[in-house]
Amino acid sequence: MPRKRAAAPDQSAKPKKVPKSKQQDGADEPSDASLKQDVVNATGDAAAAAASAAAGNSTAAAAVPTSSGGIADRFLSELVAPFNRDVAGMKFGKPVEYVYNPLEYASEPHEDFIRKYCNSTKEVLFLGMNPGPFGMAQNGVPFGERDSVNDFLGIKGNVGKPPKEHPKRQIVGLSCDRKEVSGSRFWGLWKSLCKTPEAFFRHAFVYNHCSLVFMSETGKNITPPGMLVGARKQIVELCDTFICKMIQLLEVKVVVGIGKFAEERAKKALAAGGVEGVRVVTIMHPSPINPAANKGWDEAVIKQLTQLDLLKYFKE
Repeated sequence: MPRKRAAAPDQSAKPKKVPKSKQQDGADEPSDASLKQDVVNATGDAAAAAASAAAGNSTAAAAVPTSSGGIADRFLSELVAPFNRDVAGMKFGKPVEYVYNPLEYASEPHEDFIRKYCNSTKEVLFLGMNPGPFGMAQNGVPFGERDSVNDFLGIKGNVGKPPKEHPKRQIVGLSCDRKEVSGSRFWGLWKSLCKTPEAFFRHAFVYNHCSLVFMSETGKNITPPGMLVGARKQIVELCDTFICKMIQLLEVKVVVGIGKFAEERAKKALAAGGVEGVRVVTIMHPSPINPAANKGWDEAVIKQLTQLDLLKYFKE
């Protein structure tokens, strides 16, 4: 189990301070500077198209169970519920006008995902950065491309609306007909290697560093570096603390950053949280904005997993 230098802070305690990242904390794509800027623009324009089906009409989050000792119960009650409360009380200021939290408005499919696949400890955690516009932003499932979520993962549940929704950014839930390429590639690989989701989740889990989408008045995506200093600090600290608690709860031994930025964020979060004994590595991000991913992402990642001695967890 990962070692911690000091006792883990109480869930209600203020998150630990985290060094300011030099990279774009909200980017869910490769860390190359030019690609990263494209990601900010593409994710913003797309994240918008993912979210607008009933402005101002929020759906109450599904009831979160009181912790009864099971890992799924604890994940929902000790990590997700406090995170949602903290986010609801935050003020981000300009230029942030819209905050989408799929852990709330898509709480039913998100909880279904947790209960189905996060009910045991995990050797490996695959870490993305933030909700894709046609994936998790729509349905609460990391890399949640519709067909993968419906057909491969078998996730069910109603999806509501953010309390404040941009008129151009519709949330349509599990019926979203826009393709989330990153999610299609990510889950397509595991379907090919593992055949069933149970085989993948036997030793692994996948989640994002930040489960929120931030947008400006025009619907443009905003990453933490584009926020006021105070707002950036509080959201990075909150997300870093969430990740550390998740790693400890699941007794993760290896964190695999999906893209270089996620790798760096994981290292900083673990260092700030005093969590030791966790190996942090990276694989190529499946985004179509990454030219290398368009030349055979599956083959490249299988090679990386082999070199990292991780493929053994996913063979039949």
